[in-house]
Amino acid sequence: MTTPNPPVESPERSPAPSGAHGAGPVAAARPTARLADLSARTALVVVWGSGFISGKLGLRHAAPYTFAALRFAIAGLLLLAVAGMRRERLPRGRELLHLAVAGALVQAVQFSSIYMGMDLGVPSGLAALIIGLYPLTASLLAVPLLGERVSAGQYLGLALGLGGVALAVADGIHLSGGYLLGLGFLALGLLGISVGTVYQKRFCGQMDPVSGNAVQLLAAAAVVLVPALLVEGWDVRLTAAYWPVLLWSALINSIVGVGLLYHLLQRHGTSQVSSLFYLVPMSTAGLGALLLGQRMGPLTLAGLVLATAGTLLANRVRR
Repeated sequence: MTTPNPPVESPERSPAPSGAHGAGPVAAARPTARLADLSARTALVVVWGSGFISGKLGLRHAAPYTFAALRFAIAGLLLLAVAGMRRERLPRGRELLHLAVAGALVQAVQFSSIYMGMDLGVPSGLAALIIGLYPLTASLLAVPLLGERVSAGQYLGLALGLGGVALAVADGIHLSGGYLLGLGFLALGLLGISVGTVYQKRFCGQMDPVSGNAVQLLAAAAVVLVPALLVEGWDVRLTAAYWPVLLWSALINSIVGVGLLYHLLQRHGTSQVSSLFYLVPMSTAGLGALLLGQRMGPLTLAGLVLATAGTLLANRVRR
């Protein structure tokens, strides 16, 4: 059963094949995995930035909570139909409750508050700035609640990113009229995404991307449906110009955007993923210039450089 000379056979047959055939595929897969991860990060920034533009356009045709309810309901029902066609098991019991809570926070509280803030006159750039504070708030929550470690270099990167965002939209900050109330709603939206993503990471880390997201979106739709009916009286004008905006916000912002966020949260720490949101105001500014003719001044460009540097630094996570 044993070989006569194991010391001679083993060194020649074991290490060489393992190094030649085992390391090659792994090494070849690493660049592909890095590229896929980079693509997911880039897509998250662009898609999330587009949400402020679609929100601003959508508010021309619908009141904030009504717009949010339609967005969540369309996306949730579509995903529920896909889950049914795939015969996926729908969440039950405690899993269902955790998904509903996370969906209410990340989707309903965040986006309806953003819509309310912008409807009260807060510019999309300033709205993006306030939600751009999410990396700091989420990271601070993740340290005691999730036990994540944030290095001094990461804190420096987060601070640089915040400075870049503030610099980029400094010209748009002013307080008058409904701005204070609008800023209050945006602060509520910031609280929603910060607490919601930490809750998601803690209790919904293994969420199915289709059935889980469907539950979260339908829970969010139920939450905002109440003020949409009782406060706004279901105020919407279903014009031809509104449908593309509504479908973009439902399919791209709600399904693709949140799906990318949860995908990255499953692979990386909350601090690392949340730092990407420092680039969202820059993405919003770029899309605004491209689609709405808004001009980017020197402060915006300088802030873009600073926020990019901060994001790259904050993403150097020690494992």
